[in-house]
Amino acid sequence: MIKKVEKPSNIEKITREMAASLLPVRRQDAHKGDFGRALVIAGSRQYTGAARLALQAALRSGAGLVYGAVPEPLYPALAGSLAEAIWQLLPAEDGAIAQTAASQIPELVRGKTAVLIGPGLSQSAGALAFLLALLAYIKAENPDLPLVIDADALNLLSRLDDWHEKLPANCLLTPHEMEFARLAGIEAQRVHAQRRELAAAFARRWRQTLILKGAGTLVARADGSLSRLPFANSVLSHGGTGDVLAGLAVGLSAQGLPLYDAARLAVWLHARSAMLALAETAHPAATLPSDLIGKIGRAMAELSGKE
Repeated sequence: MIKKVEKPSNIEKITREMAASLLPVRRQDAHKGDFGRALVIAGSRQYTGAARLALQAALRSGAGLVYGAVPEPLYPALAGSLAEAIWQLLPAEDGAIAQTAASQIPELVRGKTAVLIGPGLSQSAGALAFLLALLAYIKAENPDLPLVIDADALNLLSRLDDWHEKLPANCLLTPHEMEFARLAGIEAQRVHAQRRELAAAFARRWRQTLILKGAGTLVARADGSLSRLPFANSVLSHGGTGDVLAGLAVGLSAQGLPLYDAARLAVWLHARSAMLALAETAHPAATLPSDLIGKIGRAMAELSGKE
């Protein structure tokens, strides 16, 4: 545990201009292979919606191909509303990924340009076994593959001593304050009071890119560099908004953006989509994570000067 942390000397704002500079260029003569292959490993019987939201956001991010690796019983509920996804079905036990699914990891990962694991994954023994097998495989066979680790995958890791030593080199961790506290082994009140200092310090310690979600979302690079989104609105205080953010991040990374840049662009698009959705629903309490999905294109158009 880090007992003393220094205040970051320089924090860059994540502005519209920064986000515009990061938005991937789409040539008119391009084809789907030019925009990467994103793999989303997500879902369990209790959290089917988390997989749907993450996949929808990845599809809207501009990734050329998006693959959904989900427990097989979830397929009928998801496939009808996600016509564009490519499905890689996993054996299930009690509605969650079974331990035997680990044998499919080489096939799942082959050819992918970025991977997301975690939304709605559950806290089952099978999910933990699969997660650890995935980390070990990527670390040994494709250590530079961008890997976004979110939600249940973070909570599973927090159970383990020295969990960060198990990570491949190129990960993006996406905790909210409670998840961060569990990962860091510190009190949640301290995280809230020292968000900037702790995000920078633990990104350095864990040697990974980090999004610390919340009012004034922070993005930290492994060297401790820090960017802050100047945005606070309860419109994002709904379960499922993190799944949308994770889907955006993996889709942008799949297109070739370094994880730090993909994270900064994703948090801006996420926040702007929320405000565009709020303009229609008229109240933050009634603005749902699914409302953000249809606004991602508008947010991108603003960055490219088309609106």
